Amino acid sequence: MSAEESPVASAEAEAQLSIFTVSELHRELRQGEIITDLTEFLYNSGTELIQPLPHAYAVVLNQDCDLLWDFEHRNGGSGSRLHSVLFYIAESTADKKAKVAGSDVWKRVARNTDERYHVLSAVDPSRDLEKVGCPSLAIDFKAFFTLPPDEVYRQIRSGTAKRRTRLDSQYREHLQSRMAYYSQRVMLPQPHKV
Repeated sequence: MSAEESPVASAEAEAQLSIFTVSELHRELRQGEIITDLTEFLYNSGTELIQPLPHAYAVVLNQDCDLLWDFEHRNGGSGSRLHSVLFYIAESTADKKAKVAGSDVWKRVARNTDERYHVLSAVDPSRDLEKVGCPSLAIDFKAFFTLPPDEVYRQIRSGTAKRRTRLDSQYREHLQSRMAYYSQRVMLPQPHKV
């Protein structure tokens, strides 16, 4: 029996699949959702020029309840509108590894023990709406942007941006808590002395 056929390998493969889901991606945006080819627009008020800035991978990090209420409001319900959707930029771990200085830092990043970064495992094609899968991704908590929900849904409807998959419960909460921890860090004027 090969390693791929062993019960342990099979259980590991199934556990890997359970990190992502494509269910519930036909309605409102969802926390932990991965969207590809989303374009941010940078406006220069001095020149009044708009520069498109495409993102290969972006991950939604608003709360699910806020995204649902916004979607319901847009469809005639009584929910409240969101001003912006919060996205964190993601890139393949291979690309991020080339940019992160030091092998010790990358070891922490790859284990999700570096507070600035979060790594997501590769997405199996069966858990991707496009049926091609996604590479392992790295999120830098310093790299984020917002877009109005109307613009996000417009790009998705036009096909320029694509909804791919989303993190299942516990994995998306883990991502959210790590992002919140990084956002809430406090710089001390000097370290404690021992």
